[in-house]
Amino acid sequence: MLKLAECLHRTVPALALVLAAAVAAAAHPPAALADGDPASDVLAYQPVFYPYAPAPRTPEHRLSGLVKSANQQGYKIRIAIIQSRRDLGAVPELFGKPSVYARFLGSELSSVWRGRVLIVMADGYGLSQGAHLVRSSSGVERIVAATGGPDALVLRHVAPPAGPTPADLVSAAERAVRALAARHDVALVDASTATPAASGGRSRSTTVLAAAVSAVVGLAAGTLWFLWRTRPGRA
Repeated sequence: MLKLAECLHRTVPALALVLAAAVAAAAHPPAALADGDPASDVLAYQPVFYPYAPAPRTPEHRLSGLVKSANQQGYKIRIAIIQSRRDLGAVPELFGKPSVYARFLGSELSSVWRGRVLIVMADGYGLSQGAHLVRSSSGVERIVAATGGPDALVLRHVAPPAGPTPADLVSAAERAVRALAARHDVALVDASTATPAASGGRSRSTTVLAAAVSAVVGLAAGTLWFLWRTRPGRA
């Protein structure tokens, strides 16, 4: 029993430190999860990237539902709403350049997504489709993407965002996706689920916390099992 108590005395503080570190990482997702392009991470598994600065939840929820409806009806699209340079990760120089960023983001997603990529910034809209990197014989890389065709013309007639706030950008994104879908005779409905889609930063903080708690629980269970197996007197 004395040996068991000593082992627990050494193990429990270590588990506490792991949990504390995990909670700290979850509480500061931008620092813990800083990468080259946050939107490319989020759009790989959900249809809308929201800015880190939160917009009202109701418009976000409605937009997610409309985009889901578009994809369900065959109008394949992903949307990135970029409110500040922070939303661009390691490529802040593309802030204010929605068309350029649309091609860049499309190429970043090309391994998992070749559909339309719509960018919404305070400066306006950007659209790309099938963007991917092409390497020349001399080793120079360039991004190749469809010009957008009629869809790009539709966006020219969509009112730009009323302002730079997250709420303004979400409203503009809704106008844009409705106009684009209408051009293809797709009648959008709010197909959102009961759980609103989270923003780029908020959704990942929840994921990190859940993974951290799961890891700590697994480590604790493994430690207790090992102590039980090695307790004095066990055959």
